[in-house]
Amino acid sequence: MNGEEIRILVVDDEESIRNLLQRMLTEAGYNVTTAADGQEALDKVSQLKVGVVLLDMKMPGMSGMEVLQQLAGRWPEICVIMVTAVANLETAVDALKRGAYDYITKPFNQDDLIFKIQRALEKRNLRLENECHQLELRQRVAEQTRQLKANFVELIETLAREHNLLYRLADSRRDSKAALSKLPKELQEPLASVEEFREALIRILRRGNIMPKR
Repeated sequence: MNGEEIRILVVDDEESIRNLLQRMLTEAGYNVTTAADGQEALDKVSQLKVGVVLLDMKMPGMSGMEVLQQLAGRWPEICVIMVTAVANLETAVDALKRGAYDYITKPFNQDDLIFKIQRALEKRNLRLENECHQLELRQRVAEQTRQLKANFVELIETLAREHNLLYRLADSRRDSKAALSKLPKELQEPLASVEEFREALIRILRRGNIMPKR
């Protein structure tokens, strides 16, 4: 099961709750770590490969909402499931708006808890896969752009050499002079360098609305 690869972090200031959740999730095949407060939770997230955090809403010191804010900002790939009492449902809904994936209420329904964790891990894996695909796409686009630029430079250099050769031939061949007269006005005069040829070609393309202005 995914639980052997991805760790579940249970954060609750009540030891009995931590032990109960750890036992339930371990029996379901998950690798479980616990934390007694918000700071310990953040420390463990920074050190371990955590996929899902079960986060108690009310804790002394750093509250569950404060921990959620830091998790959402620093580790957005982690799915946070808030743990709340029935009386705190309104606050739990607010937590969803702030980045929590879901919430569960005390006392726990084991089947519901396992189902929500499975769904949370599926969402996390899908998000990571999408990020991987996007990275691969950006890398392919960057490589293709680099290749296109290299091809464009090579084409410009080739055309510049042909243009220079045409001018040298124009002194001795009438057909070369006729060919020069058919070129755009920017190319009817000799150009001293490849860069001058490139700038002349860019002006021609812009005049024909082929290339946008910088």
